[in-house]
Amino acid sequence: MTGFPHFLFWWVSLVLLALAVLAVWLLSRPGRPSEGNVPVAHLDRLTALPAFARRRARLLLGAVSALVVVGLTAVMALIGIARPSWTESITPEKNTRDVMLCLDASGSMMPYDAQIIDSYLEMLASFDGERIGMTVFNQSAIMVFPLTDDYDMVTEYLEEAQRGFETGGLEGTDFFDGTVDMNAPGSSLIGDGLASCLDNFDHDGEPRSRSVVFATDNQVGGQQLFTVEEGGEMAKENGIRIYTLYPDTFWKGPEVEELEDAATTSGGAHFEMTGADAADGIVRAVQEQEAQLTDDDPVVVVHDEPVPWLVLSFVGALGILVLAWRFRL
Repeated sequence: MTGFPHFLFWWVSLVLLALAVLAVWLLSRPGRPSEGNVPVAHLDRLTALPAFARRRARLLLGAVSALVVVGLTAVMALIGIARPSWTESITPEKNTRDVMLCLDASGSMMPYDAQIIDSYLEMLASFDGERIGMTVFNQSAIMVFPLTDDYDMVTEYLEEAQRGFETGGLEGTDFFDGTVDMNAPGSSLIGDGLASCLDNFDHDGEPRSRSVVFATDNQVGGQQLFTVEEGGEMAKENGIRIYTLYPDTFWKGPEVEELEDAATTSGGAHFEMTGADAADGIVRAVQEQEAQLTDDDPVVVVHDEPVPWLVLSFVGALGILVLAWRFRL
């Protein structure tokens, strides 16, 4: 909470205070002498009596106590009616992220793909509104599941895909079958796979954060329709960030530079995996970076808290009743 408290309905309290002052003034005005007043002689003898002195002291104590309690009660009531409030500026995080896993299903990438999927399985518990999809490619690209926030379904497919990657497609899934055509030449068409992943985003025109986690060694084995460089330009035009994951840092050839350029062009980032266990940290870094990029505009929240003051004024009113009973003459 920031700044000093302010009052939403301060003017209501001012009106009530003015009316209360007017009422006190009218009631305290001296009235006309009563015709029934009778002079009493030697009144000092009565006031000198111990019993009278005790009663007068008791009355004075009751009057002072009642004045204090009435004053505090009135102040509490006026504050409560004015509705004290505080403001707080918060920056909510948009849950409008679309993340497409785009995984190279060639044999050299299998262990890394399995680890990346394991990282996403762990992070699903923190997702709330984000959508995740997955596309695998080799010679051709296959959408394993479209962008969705049905996390139960996502978990089922990811676990199945993980078993497939861990066993080289021998267990857990059959969608790898669609990534290779034995009668067609070439394999690992990386640029075409990236283009297919970019094409699998929907809700065009909506203000959503779109990113591709593009895991590949960029070892092309055939004739491509699109290059990775062209994929980076396509991503930039469509507001999609590419996060490239390269599995080997021992040899940095042109294929690494191509991935770096595509990621930079799209506004994403390039990561290199020194081993399968590095995928967990990389995917988490991608999620943190996307979260920073999808913070919403600051929102001022008003906290209205009149209840404590009204409760105190109610307690004060009970105190007035108790004093009126306790110090009655």
